[in-house]
Amino acid sequence: MVWEPPGKDCGACGVRSCREFVEGMRNGTRVLADCPHQARRLDLDESALLEVYDGTDLLGSEYDFILRPLPGEPSAQRYIQPFRPELVERLGIGPGAIVIGRPVDPGCPIQHVLRVLDGDPVSGILRCHTVGPLAARRSPKVFDLKAYREVAFEGRADLIRTEPAIGFRARFLPANCMRQIAHTGVVQMVLKKSFGFHVRLEDIQMHGKRDNLLKETKVKTGQMVTLEGPSGPDREVVINGVHAYVGDRPTGRKGDGGGGGGGKHHHGDGKGHGGG
Repeated sequence: MVWEPPGKDCGACGVRSCREFVEGMRNGTRVLADCPHQARRLDLDESALLEVYDGTDLLGSEYDFILRPLPGEPSAQRYIQPFRPELVERLGIGPGAIVIGRPVDPGCPIQHVLRVLDGDPVSGILRCHTVGPLAARRSPKVFDLKAYREVAFEGRADLIRTEPAIGFRARFLPANCMRQIAHTGVVQMVLKKSFGFHVRLEDIQMHGKRDNLLKETKVKTGQMVTLEGPSGPDREVVINGVHAYVGDRPTGRKGDGGGGGGGKHHHGDGKGHGGG
């Protein structure tokens, strides 16, 4: 059977048109799997993977929906901005370019490999697909951004627990997230289409399971704090130089402040436990 290119001329394969892609296959610079539309046909039926998603992420936190790729695309679209936005224009980063870097805002430790769909030379924002390390090894040129800001995600909301609503922050799990940790973002666009909800989220953040607990604890340096936590041995942690105990309130320690039961947040004078 003769393979026919999709005719989209989307540039996601790294060349400007499907005709150039076919030429690349003939001279060995491209392989069939480089076409995201063909690669999607080779994937397993997504229904076989649904059992993996049980409504909670790796940390046990619930999310509102999974963010999947739009139809015919290899991943959800990501809008990123280098910390030096002028590099987009200076280096000529445009459609088809492969860029690598780590999204330090919102704090992901994993280096990503992205293929650029288009870029704005004024703002320095690049719209990309996640493509993986193989694309970087095959590309004759790779732009190393070192670090960048994750500006927005755009894709299809699936397995919805709570429908996305414009102006509200939603908790979502990107389908291709290696860490399988929920992200949050403010919903800026919701379009109801034949395939479901087409959404765009901005102000992307990642939260650990205990974020709210720590944010609600207001202390001054030098105070001792006890936090009501899971049963088991007491654990001591230091938050910005302040000693905090998770579990039962410790006794017999210098600077304990005396008195008080095991309330959720208990503050003693803690003079003996000032932060260094």
